[in-house]
Amino acid sequence: MKENVKKFRENGYIVFKNFLNRDEVKKSLKIIENISSKEKKGIILWSPHYYDKFFLDILVKKRLKFFLIPILNDPYYELIDKNKPNYILSEYIGIKDKKFLNLHIDSWIPSSSFRTWMVQVLILLTDRKKEDGCTVAVKKSHRSDLYSNRNIDKYLYLEGKKGDVIIIDSRMWHGRNEGKNNKPNWTLCATLQSWFIKQRFDFTKYFPKKILNKLNNEQKQLLGYCSIPPKSHYENTNPRKGYEALKDI
Repeated sequence: MKENVKKFRENGYIVFKNFLNRDEVKKSLKIIENISSKEKKGIILWSPHYYDKFFLDILVKKRLKFFLIPILNDPYYELIDKNKPNYILSEYIGIKDKKFLNLHIDSWIPSSSFRTWMVQVLILLTDRKKEDGCTVAVKKSHRSDLYSNRNIDKYLYLEGKKGDVIIIDSRMWHGRNEGKNNKPNWTLCATLQSWFIKQRFDFTKYFPKKILNKLNNEQKQLLGYCSIPPKSHYENTNPRKGYEALKDI
């Protein structure tokens, strides 16, 4: 795993083959297609984990979390075991868009730092080749300290097969080339980040109780329940809480 982390830091992305097995891919597709059909969600399904716990089960698989802990964890987060994640989920979507998407970064600001604070985790539920409309990226742009240059037309085509996962440093200039066929094209995209980065959605305010009650401590922490800011300095001065903060939710 150390070698994989080294490759990721150098290249700005990594691909893990067969992250999901065949049954897990089928289950994911069945859930997403049922939700999308019932609620007429179109090409983007926001927050699939609001509908089924299974999508959070995917994000705490050992292969993923043991890779991300040395990348996203705060090493001084003392109230959670260092061998468990203290990073959090910012947003989660299911997407089947094949349209061209221009180069951009998702890290909010660029940086040349060794340190990564945010990643995109792309879990392929269908094969994604160039002609299908796959993710494109500019080699080693994650350390450029620049916003994306949209005049560039030489990309890395990050292709993969269903069940593979592609993990991208959010500082990397990336987008999508236009798909040239009508094949199904579902991908799960989770943005995971260090605990101190503001989430796109405040899951702790309106996450469905019927699913929340089934989650383990790691999954609740992933939603941000261990890093809710104190209401005032009279309550507490440390936003880095342990699993004891989960007792009353």
